[in-house]
Amino acid sequence: MARRLALAGLLALAGCGIGAQAVQAKGLELGGATGVALAGSPYRYVALSPNYPDFPGELTVVEQIHRYGGQLGRWWYLRGSWHLPAVAYDRSAGGLSADEGTLVLRRFTPNAYLQVPRTSRFAILNTRVHLRHPRRPGQDRPLHAVTRVALRGEYSFHAISPHGRTIYLSRYLVPGRPDAIEVRAFDVEEERLLHEPIAAPDGTAQMKGLPITRVADSRGRWSYTLYDGNGGAPFVYALDTAAGRAVRIDLPQLEGRRNPMMMRMRVERAGRELVVLSGPRVIPARPPRPGNPRPLLTVDTKSFEVREPTATISSWGLPAWLSKGAPSQAPPPKRGLLAFARTPRRPGNLLARRDVVGRSADGRPIALLQRGDPAIDGELLVFGCIHGDECAASEIEPLAGGCPDPASDVYLVRNLNPDGLAAGTRLNGRGVDLNRNFPAGWRASGARGDPEYPGPRPFSEPETRLAARIVDRLRPEVTIWFHQHWARRPLVRAFGKSVPEARRFAALARLPFRVMPWPAGTAPHWQNERFPGTSAFVVELPRGPLAAEMRNRLGRAVIRQARKVGED
Repeated sequence: MARRLALAGLLALAGCGIGAQAVQAKGLELGGATGVALAGSPYRYVALSPNYPDFPGELTVVEQIHRYGGQLGRWWYLRGSWHLPAVAYDRSAGGLSADEGTLVLRRFTPNAYLQVPRTSRFAILNTRVHLRHPRRPGQDRPLHAVTRVALRGEYSFHAISPHGRTIYLSRYLVPGRPDAIEVRAFDVEEERLLHEPIAAPDGTAQMKGLPITRVADSRGRWSYTLYDGNGGAPFVYALDTAAGRAVRIDLPQLEGRRNPMMMRMRVERAGRELVVLSGPRVIPARPPRPGNPRPLLTVDTKSFEVREPTATISSWGLPAWLSKGAPSQAPPPKRGLLAFARTPRRPGNLLARRDVVGRSADGRPIALLQRGDPAIDGELLVFGCIHGDECAASEIEPLAGGCPDPASDVYLVRNLNPDGLAAGTRLNGRGVDLNRNFPAGWRASGARGDPEYPGPRPFSEPETRLAARIVDRLRPEVTIWFHQHWARRPLVRAFGKSVPEARRFAALARLPFRVMPWPAGTAPHWQNERFPGTSAFVVELPRGPLAAEMRNRLGRAVIRQARKVGED
């Protein structure tokens, strides 16, 4: 009984974040101190070894924590000291599969600095089993949450397949030397290490170099690791975790760079491009100051072709049209999709313009409206309806005194889903939830016609591709996505860096505000991830028609927000 009470006290301390491992060992021993989480997921997983008197260094607690609110979800405990594995020398943690069903931990080696471990130990945690041991179908053996693996030699975690069926480990070829490795596959179901290492198309399986940083695509299938080349040219090791194949991408353009360990990577354009950056921070959307990171190289993830940055960069790191001494200090004019907003002014279009910019899956027109002065630098974009049965906000008109406001520049898509409106469903004409079809955190699930079916792949629908083109061409400072929920009160919700602008709008509209994580595949999640420095958030309205007072209040709030965006 006393041991149970001690464990309960340990969990209470761990839930408050007390007693996290503060030691660090050689190489890639420890992962991120804040745990591991997937983009768009509401959960974060942390491993804690509290210094509790009844369990001195002999127990580890793994917790599933709700990122919104910090509540403790599931938890597991393992005897011994375990940690989330680091995947590169930027100390980022890994081990979590894309479906969040499998979490890999590594046994902590206390004397790793002094001696090379002869055996590497890993724990494979089934996050769908919560300390209960249900019977296997047709068997008497229970299904345990934790599977322990011991491998002779020195191994570190490399990657995991999207559904957790295969774990990829980096094997150190020379004991104590983490700069000479080969990648081996471990079959989780059969609990065995495959004999042959993963080889590149040219047959090369061995690599020399230290892993600088690692990123994965939104589906968790492709893992990209940047190595320093062990004194030679850096290279990217691209691993297809589902098919078990690898490609080595040499980057001789980066050879001889100072501080190569400062380089970082990110995946763009729905996984079609891998960008190598000059520094640890993400490039802001607004003009960077001297010394800020900038793109060094771009890799096409289909052909693995390496390209130089296409944008002309001045000595200050600014685009050529913003650099000192440029003939024009104005941004390039809006063209193509937004050309209608630059049409010559006439008595009928001084402060309002409209054009059909695309069509739905069933061929219905989708219009884009511009209200205010398009010459103002600082646009606000509004999507009134993305779910066909949540279109009350399409009636909102950003007007000041009954007219478009000349001190703002507002773009409005009243209805991105006209097929869903016609059918009275949240889905589009092909049975896809448009607000789950964006690439940020996208995960395949369900079937066509399900309430939140994300489609066969990101951007599979013409409506989401159109929204992405509008955002990419316009680059709005602020984007508002309107929805409707079953609660009786409206609210504004946001997450991450979009919180300040969302709070501002909530105050202007006199609405409550909540910080809530973005679900997988949603539009604001994609915008905030794809265009750092801009803000996209959601306004949830109650079900049913929009009252006139609320419609006018929201219209005035949109205008006031647009004015502040222009002023900022």
